[in-house]
Amino acid sequence: MRPEHIDIHGHLNSSDFPNDLEEVIRRANENNIIVLNVGTNYGQSKEVVDLAQKYENLYAVVGSHPIDSVDEKFDETKYAELLSRPKVVGVGECGLDFFRLEGEVEKIKERQESVFRKQVELAIRFDKPLMIHCRDAYEDVLRILGEYKKTAGQTLRGNIHFFAGTKADAQKFLDLGFTMSFTGVITFAPQYEELVKFVPTDKIHAETDCPYVAPAPHRGEKNEPSFVVEVVKKMAEIKGLSVETLSAQLVENAQKMFRLPF
Repeated sequence: MRPEHIDIHGHLNSSDFPNDLEEVIRRANENNIIVLNVGTNYGQSKEVVDLAQKYENLYAVVGSHPIDSVDEKFDETKYAELLSRPKVVGVGECGLDFFRLEGEVEKIKERQESVFRKQVELAIRFDKPLMIHCRDAYEDVLRILGEYKKTAGQTLRGNIHFFAGTKADAQKFLDLGFTMSFTGVITFAPQYEELVKFVPTDKIHAETDCPYVAPAPHRGEKNEPSFVVEVVKKMAEIKGLSVETLSAQLVENAQKMFRLPF
């Protein structure tokens, strides 16, 4: 059955869902919502793969986060094995995060770039989209993607999760064939409205990034996939579209980017 909504970025394997995971997934299923559940290190990536096998409305994205996996030695062989599993639809959450770096800053940046490049190469090898985390590093992410785009062409694709750059940044990502997703922040932070208006309707996604940043009217609560409906409502309002029209387009966008089988 075709879903009504797709939350393209959540963390249902988070420790914030110790006792109510079944209920949270059930609510998403009752609301006809598919969730792309995203890993941030190898252990969590294994967990999201296992959850995708267990629940029909979950898919997995596997990868190593630039700051949440600093103690992990990236092993391409292990991640390649996960990428060969059913229902694994992308590589990430990967990228660069230069926000408030402390200590040996240049070494930290070098490590992040090295791990990011390895994941870009895995995505190209397995013909999977990237799920990119980027904070205070848009110029560097664009530089790296631009290098690979020259040889990989359309095989290199993906989404910039929780996009918070400028319209100029957005255009550069669009030129590389990437999409952008927005969270519940757009329901209470008006500075995002111009960005949401700017990104073409066929290049945009809705996400929760649960359990973080719950949208209005759920601010202060633990976020969950069923709240993606509020993100879609606000996005439709900003773009001057009906919720039904935009929802159908967002489902098509996610299906196209992540090659979801429905």
